[in-house]
Amino acid sequence: MSERQQSRDEVVVARLIHEKSYDAIVVKEILARANVARSTFYAHFDGKEELLLSSIRYVLAAARDQLSELSDPVDQLLYFSLPVLQHIEARRQQAPADAPRSGHRQVHRRLERLLLEQVEADIRRSSLDRAMPPELLAKHLVTTFLGVIDWWLHRRPAPSACEADDAYRALVEPVLRKNRCA
Repeated sequence: MSERQQSRDEVVVARLIHEKSYDAIVVKEILARANVARSTFYAHFDGKEELLLSSIRYVLAAARDQLSELSDPVDQLLYFSLPVLQHIEARRQQAPADAPRSGHRQVHRRLERLLLEQVEADIRRSSLDRAMPPELLAKHLVTTFLGVIDWWLHRRPAPSACEADDAYRALVEPVLRKNRCA
Protein backbone atom coordinates (compact mmCIF):
# COMPACT_ATOMS: atom_id res chain seq x y z
CA MET A 1 0.00 0.00 0.00
CA SER A 2 1.35 3.39 -0.89
CA GLU A 3 2.20 5.94 1.78
CA ARG A 4 -0.48 8.19 0.33
CA GLN A 5 -3.14 5.47 0.59
CA GLN A 6 -2.10 4.60 4.14
CA SER A 7 -2.34 8.26 5.09
CA ARG A 8 -5.81 8.48 3.51
CA ASP A 9 -6.99 5.37 5.37
CA GLU A 10 -5.57 6.77 8.60
CA VAL A 11 -7.43 10.05 8.08
CA VAL A 12 -10.64 8.10 7.46
CA VAL A 13 -10.23 6.18 10.72
CA ALA A 14 -9.38 9.41 12.58
CA ARG A 15 -12.52 11.08 11.27
CA LEU A 16 -14.66 8.08 12.11
CA ILE A 17 -13.24 8.02 15.64
CA HIS A 18 -14.46 11.60 16.01
CA GLU A 19 -17.94 10.45 15.02
CA LYS A 20 -18.29 7.26 17.08
CA SER A 21 -16.38 4.92 19.31
CA TYR A 22 -13.56 2.89 17.77
CA ASP A 23 -15.36 -0.36 18.61
CA ALA A 24 -18.42 0.78 16.63
CA ILE A 25 -16.41 1.40 13.45
CA VAL A 26 -16.61 -1.38 10.90
CA VAL A 27 -14.22 -2.05 8.02
CA LYS A 28 -17.05 -1.49 5.54
CA GLU A 29 -17.22 2.18 6.64
CA ILE A 30 -13.46 2.60 6.26
CA LEU A 31 -13.58 1.10 2.75
CA ALA A 32 -16.48 3.29 1.68
CA ARG A 33 -14.96 6.50 2.97
CA ALA A 34 -11.46 5.75 1.64
CA ASN A 35 -12.85 4.47 -1.66
CA VAL A 36 -10.77 1.31 -1.36
CA ALA A 37 -11.73 -2.19 -2.47
CA ARG A 38 -12.10 -4.81 0.25
CA SER A 39 -9.47 -7.01 -1.42
CA THR A 40 -6.98 -4.13 -1.52
CA PHE A 41 -7.54 -3.35 2.15
CA TYR A 42 -7.19 -6.96 3.26
CA ALA A 43 -4.09 -7.42 1.12
CA HIS A 44 -2.38 -4.96 3.49
CA PHE A 45 -4.24 -5.25 6.80
CA ASP A 46 -5.90 -8.04 8.78
CA GLY A 47 -8.58 -5.57 9.86
CA LYS A 48 -9.17 -2.19 11.43
CA GLU A 49 -6.96 -3.10 14.40
CA GLU A 50 -3.96 -3.67 12.14
CA LEU A 51 -4.71 -0.43 10.28
CA LEU A 52 -4.75 1.47 13.57
CA LEU A 53 -1.54 -0.14 14.82
CA SER A 54 0.11 0.45 11.44
CA SER A 55 -0.91 4.11 11.56
CA ILE A 56 0.54 4.53 15.05
CA ARG A 57 3.76 2.77 14.01
CA TYR A 58 3.98 5.04 10.97
CA VAL A 59 3.75 8.19 13.13
CA LEU A 60 6.36 6.83 15.55
CA ALA A 61 8.69 5.82 12.70
CA ALA A 62 8.42 9.27 11.15
CA ALA A 63 9.35 10.78 14.52
CA ARG A 64 12.23 8.33 14.90
CA ASP A 65 13.59 9.39 11.50
CA GLN A 66 14.44 12.76 13.06
CA LEU A 67 16.31 11.14 15.95
CA SER A 68 19.74 11.56 14.35
CA GLU A 69 19.34 15.33 14.66
CA LEU A 70 19.19 15.07 18.46
CA SER A 71 22.37 14.92 20.51
CA ASP A 72 20.97 15.21 24.05
CA PRO A 73 20.16 11.75 25.52
CA VAL A 74 16.97 13.10 27.12
CA ASP A 75 15.79 14.54 23.80
CA GLN A 76 16.61 11.21 22.15
CA LEU A 77 14.45 9.39 24.68
CA LEU A 78 11.53 11.82 24.31
CA TYR A 79 11.81 12.10 20.51
CA PHE A 80 8.21 10.91 20.06
CA SER A 81 6.39 13.51 22.14
CA LEU A 82 6.22 16.59 19.93
CA PRO A 83 5.71 14.71 16.62
CA VAL A 84 2.86 12.64 18.11
CA LEU A 85 1.27 15.75 19.59
CA GLN A 86 1.61 17.57 16.26
CA HIS A 87 0.01 14.61 14.51
CA ILE A 88 -2.91 14.67 16.97
CA GLU A 89 -3.20 18.43 16.57
CA ALA A 90 -3.46 18.10 12.78
CA ARG A 91 -6.16 15.41 13.08
CA ARG A 92 -7.94 17.40 15.76
CA GLN A 93 -8.19 20.41 13.48
CA GLN A 94 -9.93 18.25 10.87
CA ALA A 95 -12.58 17.06 13.36
CA PRO A 96 -15.92 18.78 13.81
CA ALA A 97 -16.06 21.00 16.91
CA ASP A 98 -18.84 18.89 18.46
CA ALA A 99 -17.12 15.54 17.78
CA PRO A 100 -17.38 12.98 20.60
CA ARG A 101 -14.15 11.95 22.28
CA SER A 102 -15.08 8.38 23.15
CA GLY A 103 -12.79 6.81 20.53
CA HIS A 104 -9.65 8.30 22.04
CA ARG A 105 -9.38 5.76 24.85
CA GLN A 106 -9.12 2.90 22.39
CA VAL A 107 -6.41 4.66 20.41
CA HIS A 108 -4.57 5.61 23.61
CA ARG A 109 -4.46 1.96 24.72
CA ARG A 110 -2.81 0.95 21.45
CA LEU A 111 -0.44 3.92 21.56
CA GLU A 112 0.45 3.05 25.16
CA ARG A 113 1.30 -0.55 24.26
CA LEU A 114 3.50 0.40 21.32
CA LEU A 115 5.20 3.26 23.16
CA LEU A 116 5.93 1.13 26.24
CA GLU A 117 7.78 -1.42 24.12
CA GLN A 118 9.70 1.21 22.22
CA VAL A 119 10.53 3.51 25.12
CA GLU A 120 11.72 0.67 27.34
CA ALA A 121 14.00 -0.57 24.54
CA ASP A 122 15.26 2.99 24.03
CA ILE A 123 15.97 3.37 27.76
CA ARG A 124 17.97 0.14 27.76
CA ARG A 125 20.07 1.42 24.82
CA SER A 126 20.33 4.94 26.26
CA SER A 127 23.48 6.51 27.64
CA LEU A 128 21.48 7.79 30.62
CA ASP A 129 22.74 6.42 33.91
CA ARG A 130 19.55 5.28 35.62
CA ALA A 131 19.11 3.60 38.93
CA MET A 132 15.41 3.18 38.16
CA PRO A 133 14.41 -0.07 36.41
CA PRO A 134 13.90 0.58 32.67
CA GLU A 135 10.37 -0.86 32.65
CA LEU A 136 9.30 1.44 35.51
CA LEU A 137 10.85 4.51 33.90
CA ALA A 138 9.20 3.62 30.58
CA LYS A 139 5.84 3.23 32.32
CA HIS A 140 6.30 6.64 33.96
CA LEU A 141 7.22 8.36 30.68
CA VAL A 142 4.41 6.78 28.68
CA THR A 143 1.60 7.10 31.22
CA THR A 144 2.57 10.71 31.88
CA PHE A 145 2.52 11.34 28.13
CA LEU A 146 -0.95 9.84 27.81
CA GLY A 147 -2.08 11.88 30.80
CA VAL A 148 -0.85 15.04 29.11
CA ILE A 149 -2.66 14.07 25.89
CA ASP A 150 -5.88 13.50 27.82
CA TRP A 151 -5.50 16.84 29.62
CA TRP A 152 -4.69 18.59 26.36
CA LEU A 153 -7.64 17.12 24.42
CA HIS A 154 -10.07 18.40 27.03
CA ARG A 155 -8.70 21.95 27.38
CA ARG A 156 -10.68 24.82 25.92
CA PRO A 157 -9.13 26.77 24.41
CA ALA A 158 -6.66 24.06 23.52
CA PRO A 159 -2.97 24.80 23.97
CA SER A 160 -0.79 24.17 20.94
CA ALA A 161 1.05 20.89 20.44
CA CYS A 162 4.25 22.71 21.38
CA GLU A 163 2.72 23.96 24.64
CA ALA A 164 1.46 20.46 25.46
CA ASP A 165 4.95 19.11 24.74
CA ASP A 166 6.45 21.74 27.05
CA ALA A 167 4.04 20.61 29.80
CA TYR A 168 5.01 16.96 29.26
CA ARG A 169 8.71 17.73 29.35
CA ALA A 170 8.30 19.83 32.50
CA LEU A 171 6.80 16.76 34.16
CA VAL A 172 9.34 14.14 33.05
CA GLU A 173 12.66 15.84 32.36
CA PRO A 174 13.52 16.35 36.05
CA VAL A 175 13.32 12.57 36.55
CA LEU A 176 15.54 11.94 33.52
CA ARG A 177 18.10 14.61 34.38
CA LYS A 178 18.35 13.84 38.07
CA ASN A 179 21.83 12.88 39.21
CA ARG A 180 21.49 10.66 42.27
CA CYS A 181 25.04 11.18 43.47
CA ALA A 182 25.25 14.93 43.02
